[in-house]
Amino acid sequence: MNMSWTRRMLTITLVVLIPISTSCYTYHAYQIGGPEGRELGNQPATEWKDKTLHAFAWGLVRQDLPVDQCRQLSPDGKGGFEEVRIQTNALYLVVSIATLGIWVPLKVGYRCAKPASPGGVLDRGKR
Repeated sequence: MNMSWTRRMLTITLVVLIPISTSCYTYHAYQIGGPEGRELGNQPATEWKDKTLHAFAWGLVRQDLPVDQCRQLSPDGKGGFEEVRIQTNALYLVVSIATLGIWVPLKVGYRCAKPASPGGVLDRGKR
């Protein structure tokens, strides 16, 4: 085999695989303190749920991520997010730039918060 051909194939492979495997930017939004005053909020009740969302025509047409799971976990039906994560990677950036913003993909993830524990004094029964 020609060394030049092997080098080209390696370069093409790296150009394709590296952007897919790495995150360029990650933004986190999380609850500070939580109902029990913990440093990083409520502590999650679920593992990360991720979905890649797409926006077209500079946001005129977009996918949203409706979430009902967090509300279902809470006894009062209010629920809430512990943390929301928004990520992009090199491939998503290339697509966004190449289409001049006509198509912009992003990966969005979330974790649900644990419900607040009931407050007050525990009833230990009669002694």
